[in-house]
Amino acid sequence: MHSLPPAARPLKILHTEAAKGMGGQEIYLFRHLLAMRARGHDVSLLCQPGARLAAVAREQGFIVHTLEMGGLLRLLRGIRAVWHLARKHRYDVVNVTSRRDALIAAAGARLAGTPLVVRSRHLMSPVNSLLTYTGLPHRVITVSQFVKRLLQERGIAPERIGVVPPMAPAPAANGDDVAAPDSLWQLRAQVRAELGFGDDDVVVGCVAVLREPKRHLDLLDAIAPLCRENPRLHLYIAGDGEPVMSRLKAQRAQLGIEAQVHLPGYRPDAARLMAGFDLFALPSHKEAAGTVFLEAAQAGVPVVATRVGGIPEMVVEHVNALLVERGDTAALTDALRVLVTDANLRQTMGRAGRAWIRHEHRFSADGHCEATEHHYHLWLGELGHGPRNIGTGADAPPRQPVAGHDHRVSREL
Repeated sequence: MHSLPPAARPLKILHTEAAKGMGGQEIYLFRHLLAMRARGHDVSLLCQPGARLAAVAREQGFIVHTLEMGGLLRLLRGIRAVWHLARKHRYDVVNVTSRRDALIAAAGARLAGTPLVVRSRHLMSPVNSLLTYTGLPHRVITVSQFVKRLLQERGIAPERIGVVPPMAPAPAANGDDVAAPDSLWQLRAQVRAELGFGDDDVVVGCVAVLREPKRHLDLLDAIAPLCRENPRLHLYIAGDGEPVMSRLKAQRAQLGIEAQVHLPGYRPDAARLMAGFDLFALPSHKEAAGTVFLEAAQAGVPVVATRVGGIPEMVVEHVNALLVERGDTAALTDALRVLVTDANLRQTMGRAGRAWIRHEHRFSADGHCEATEHHYHLWLGELGHGPRNIGTGADAPPRQPVAGHDHRVSREL
């Protein structure tokens, strides 16, 4: 990881997120926090009590403010709380993520005179109201060119939109380069042993929050005939969420493949699990980008997915991925069969994906941060604000909280 170039001064940034779960959007934000702090920026987080993101951020030493969100009364109280928070800490940038936190934090930050308020967009669903994209924030950051085009079609000026793709996961905490072939092979053996899979098993993995647009049920239907053909074929779906989990369990039983379809629920080590898969499959009907596709490439795992949204920007079709049209179950079955039955092709595509991701600077931590810094500094300049230097005196806000301490907004006021 590189530090900031001399011309780029560090920024004081508050990120906000209303979701309590830990899906792709929250993983994107967590990796972003780590990478931007490593570049020298002062970054902190505002989210709801009990959010998984809050817990993992505190474990890494970030200051985490918590605030209940939802409902008119909480909205009004939240705007006032963020107004006080922003006036006290004098952030250069407040970056909001979801509609709920955007209504609160963007409004509070604007009232407090925060130089730059940014709305992040991680979804490809239609934008109903422009209030949290043009009315409250100054600018918008999104994760793919596809979503940028959707926002432009909705009427947001292209110069107000920046694109910062997700980043591939960092090397393992023990210092090993998990993208190196030897380390990958060792990790693969370790993960498969933990999950109870043998060398002769073929494991199709899927890591995603169980939401209807992810179309896990399509994947189950598509792989069922292959499971009947090959008793050593397994489908491992990591993720939680109702009612999709209940429907998966019922459909698994109805198809008679309960022994081959594994539903462990949420796994905090989902990215690590990728190394134990033989291929990764996710037939989403909606996908703005997809961090999991980068994780698959880095783990040397070929991908089967749908040609929708930002997915084609996250893979190289016919090199490390086979893409099908959404909703085409027969085509999905055929694509799965190609890779399930050809170990040499899986290895070839896996190596190609690993080589590609290691040379794609835009998906690296440095590339991700450089794109973010470019947009922040550009927009601050356009709005007539220079970035402020972070204080170093006795009155400067703390850079690191005590591990595990709960920095609630109410205590900050």
